[in-house]
Amino acid sequence: MSTVFHKPKIFSPDHPAYPWIILTNVIVTTFMAILSAVATIIADNSIQGELALSDTRAIWITTLYLLGVNTTVPTGNWFANRFGKKRVYSVGVLIFTFGSGLAGFADQFWVLAVARVIEGIGAGMIFPVGLALIASSFTKEKSPIALILYIGLAFGGGFGFGCFITGYFTEFVTWRAIFYLIIPFGLLAAFSCWLSRRERPEKEPVPFDYWGFFFFATFVSTLLIGLTFAPLPTTVEGWRSPFIIGCLVTAAICLVSAIIVESRQANPLIPLPLFKDPIFAVSTLAMFLLGMSLFASIGVTANYMIDALFYEKYIAGKIGMSYGLTMAGCSILSSALMRILPIPILLFSGLTMLVVSYFLNGILSWQTGPDQIIPILILRGAGLGFALGPTTVLALHGVPKELSSQAATLLTFFRQVGGTYAGTIIAIFTIKRKIFYAARWGEQANEQLPGYKVTFKKLYDRFSTELSDKGVESVFQAKAEIIKNIEIQAFIQGQTDAMIIFGYVTAIVGGILLIFVVQRHLRSRKEIPSSLHHQ
Repeated sequence: MSTVFHKPKIFSPDHPAYPWIILTNVIVTTFMAILSAVATIIADNSIQGELALSDTRAIWITTLYLLGVNTTVPTGNWFANRFGKKRVYSVGVLIFTFGSGLAGFADQFWVLAVARVIEGIGAGMIFPVGLALIASSFTKEKSPIALILYIGLAFGGGFGFGCFITGYFTEFVTWRAIFYLIIPFGLLAAFSCWLSRRERPEKEPVPFDYWGFFFFATFVSTLLIGLTFAPLPTTVEGWRSPFIIGCLVTAAICLVSAIIVESRQANPLIPLPLFKDPIFAVSTLAMFLLGMSLFASIGVTANYMIDALFYEKYIAGKIGMSYGLTMAGCSILSSALMRILPIPILLFSGLTMLVVSYFLNGILSWQTGPDQIIPILILRGAGLGFALGPTTVLALHGVPKELSSQAATLLTFFRQVGGTYAGTIIAIFTIKRKIFYAARWGEQANEQLPGYKVTFKKLYDRFSTELSDKGVESVFQAKAEIIKNIEIQAFIQGQTDAMIIFGYVTAIVGGILLIFVVQRHLRSRKEIPSSLHHQ
């Protein structure tokens, strides 16, 4: 096949600014994709109220977006090789922009649901192909720095400013304005993509792995649906529901089928041989956990501030900015430190800060103020800033060049899947632990206990001064306030337990990764003298 180039009209590919134009373009579009994800986290109940959605339907607003992303990400590498990175990336940006516009105009659930799926499909093209564009446009020496800047500015800036923008528009304008804001930036990014990017040589087309895609997409979708809806109080029979059991069994069958199909495919969608490298394999698991932290941290904290502390969305968004901006700043700092410090030192420093931030969640309560919340978010943002980029660089270090694009797509996929399942997994732990704590502390709501009598008397006196009714209504309100307080504390403690479990799991995976890195380092030191000896 002949080599095809579409030369840009403004910048030559040899121009020194060319790679940086690519980087800027990808950062802006990824920022918009993160903003869209944050929008439904912060503005969740505002959207639910305006469109009169039930709790079950409201969950689909975010779930459908993430499903669209995760079913599309694995195909990004194949489409980029078949049709060219520039073309696929531009189409992805346009699809995402169209979905955002449709979400802004949605007046009912089904319109918004379709819009979120379309957005997710577009974002699913943006994430892997954008990463591949950066990797292929920079030299091998500058590529690690570009990747870390991309992760820091796009994701850190996306979460940082995304929280503020979402909170501001939801509180003072309308949640629809968030999606309208994406339209001009999306159109500009798609247009500049055609002007400033050169199409790489097209590879010989290979058959699309239809069965691999079908089984893997079905696995991701059914597992997410099962885990999301099983813990909900509105789900009939919960985990024993035939629908939930069917989803989980289907997910298990599809996972096994996907592994079998991919192991026999000549051109698999997911190259399983990459996992033979222990560092790459454990790095993908670490990326999954980092993706969970990346998306769940702001979601958990926003729910805590809005639902438990009753902060306004604008205030919650302002506090959430500290998380994203710290992540962005530390990512930029880590790119500079990479020149003087080994990548593993930056990686494990970041993981350590991340684990510590999980355990610090234990200080949060219904009386906590911003002074306690912000330091935790800053520490977590710093941990992610120092860990995300180095994990990507470390994982790709030993990958053959011909598989680097597929490896980058896999890392993107695991990060996004981690983000997808984060809220669901935290919800499962939170609900289970909330029930435990509510039952435990509910036992103390005994009218015969001295502590209960004192608390009830204070609340009764307060409501008696506020209400015209000095009798039954005041008694009812005082008891309701005690029960509400127990539920809030149980909810907060349930979230804390979930984050602490995350901390233990992250520490274990980080320890395993450290062992493999040390083994590789020691092995390389032994091989160098041996090669010199043979010379």
